Amino acid sequence: MDGTGIFRSRTRPPHEVGPVLRASVESGEVYDDPSEDLLFMLFEDMGHSDGSFLIVGRTLDPTGQTYVQSAPSLDGGFVVEYREGGPDRHYATRAPDIRVAHGLVTGWAFELPNWNTGSVWTRVRH
Repeated sequence: MDGTGIFRSRTRPPHEVGPVLRASVESGEVYDDPSEDLLFMLFEDMGHSDGSFLIVGRTLDPTGQTYVQSAPSLDGGFVVEYREGGPDRHYATRAPDIRVAHGLVTGWAFELPNWNTGSVWTRVRH
């Protein structure tokens, strides 16, 4: 985390070993350092059943408050949320289809430039 309490880097110091990302799904299966292709397959596995979800978190954040998550919505799209620290840094958007949802999740996971600029994000109130 930087001085603002936001975790920014996915680079592990050279003396540390272990995954940088961890994906989990409703069934309880966990995948360390998932690839873009694996994340797409996990989206496909979600289908459109109620209660299905995918969470990708940064393992370097000891608070567990740095993650992106997605779940199917009733209209056939997906809800995508990301959190970069405390509850005041939790945002959500709606993705119209699996490709857009996958692009948002992988953009966040791999820290791609401007990954979140093409969507309208609203703060999640707790």
